[in-house]
Amino acid sequence: MTEGYIQHQKKQAEKIIQATEDLYLKGGVDSFTMGDIADTAGITRATVYNYFTCKEDILWAIFFGKMAELLSRVEKKFKTAHTTMDRFRAYAEANYEYYLEDKTFAIFFDLFLTIFSSASDKPKSFWDNPYNVAHWKPGKTIAMFNENFDDGSVCKGLDAETTVPAFYYAFLGTISFDFKNRKDLEKIYKLDLKKVLQMQVGWILSGIKG
Repeated sequence: MTEGYIQHQKKQAEKIIQATEDLYLKGGVDSFTMGDIADTAGITRATVYNYFTCKEDILWAIFFGKMAELLSRVEKKFKTAHTTMDRFRAYAEANYEYYLEDKTFAIFFDLFLTIFSSASDKPKSFWDNPYNVAHWKPGKTIAMFNENFDDGSVCKGLDAETTVPAFYYAFLGTISFDFKNRKDLEKIYKLDLKKVLQMQVGWILSGIKG
């Protein structure tokens, strides 16, 4: 394949992904068809099917793209996070930044929880998806905290098997809820969203810190 053809393929796939994201944000996953995606992207249905077999495949591509960006931020912050508590804080900070920059992520997060809740049932070959550039798969985020968990920065008696998933789900539930209610926090209560999140995460981490 020539470089020009490869770039053409990439642009076509990007059109399809962007059209799907736009349509989902307007009406939800059940509000559009593959034909609607083609019309919005300005291409034929046949072209859409050349790249993706169904809407769920495109949604996975969107998910993988967003996770690649988030994990890139997390990994950069982990380079200077020397303890387990540092990693918890670094993960939170990376999420704050990404949620604030990509205002659609909180919306898509709910979709991921619904459609991708059975992700762990996918065969190993599924995660070789070319859009999964970060090589994300269920459990990867959890594993990032487990190395040298008992380094003295967390309470004695806490184990990684329970503590890490507990923090992960408590944090993600909190940040998702706050971003979905951002207008109320900022307009009604006149609060800074990031400061609210930092306070809430501080409460969560206070029960973990050694």
